[in-house]
Amino acid sequence: MVTIPVPAAPDLIRSSDLMRDYGVAVSELRPHPGGFESDCWVADEVWFVKVWRRPEPPTGLSLLRDLSAAGLPVPAPIPTVAGELYATLHGRPYAVFPYVRGRTASRADWRQTAQALKRVHALKHVELPPSTMDEPAIWQLRERLDHPWIENRREEVAESIVRLEQAIERAKPKAVRHVVCHLDFGGFNLILDDDEVAAIVDWEQAVLGPREHDVWIAAEGDHCALFLAEYGARDLDIDHIEYALLARALGDMAARVLREVDRPGVDTWGFRRIAKLDRDLARFRPFCAQP
Repeated sequence: MVTIPVPAAPDLIRSSDLMRDYGVAVSELRPHPGGFESDCWVADEVWFVKVWRRPEPPTGLSLLRDLSAAGLPVPAPIPTVAGELYATLHGRPYAVFPYVRGRTASRADWRQTAQALKRVHALKHVELPPSTMDEPAIWQLRERLDHPWIENRREEVAESIVRLEQAIERAKPKAVRHVVCHLDFGGFNLILDDDEVAAIVDWEQAVLGPREHDVWIAAEGDHCALFLAEYGARDLDIDHIEYALLARALGDMAARVLREVDRPGVDTWGFRRIAKLDRDLARFRPFCAQP
């Protein structure tokens, strides 16, 4: 849900690249905020160009095609002239999508976010890997407690990691409902146009997993109970909710500490979430199955 806008290098991609690889003629390329994993551009307000920073082939592009075919507002990649879903530029994979006009969702858009999430979780017959609740970046964070961004609160971080492990141990054996989980829903990844959902983007983390692993996002705003009611939440599992809340806070903290990017985000998306964990769990309990 949280990305760090990074200015794209203006000379990384040119209109001639798009013509060669996609047969697409464009006259203007303007940088668009990307995130940790990509640089992005908008071409002639028609196409959206995403260039991954890592050389590995992107995963999940066929999933976008399938989700779009299933009727979700998901921009699917257009094929290259060779019929592939991505091309390679300067050793980096890139793909081209239809450009969706609109704005990114805010916390005030809780109703549209809840409705869109409910629609995603209602999908059937989508092939995805199962969720694992493995958190390698967070386990690495335990080895970096002396990092200057967290060393003065190292005990708090260590205790939170232990609490996450305990939540995983309680949650894993439980038989809960599994659905299509986006795992980074809302915010920058939900595009609205005239207050209607225009696109749901960035499906690279998608899995089949407990709905709680997406529904945690209700805690991000001031309308948690209203969000959950709009979504139709009932019989949620409190241990999976605790896992999801902690994993998101510690995961966003780890991403910043390990990459040494966005020092303020360690507090905003890490420590502040941990500080309100028990308060958030209390807000979820009325929507959870009783033990």
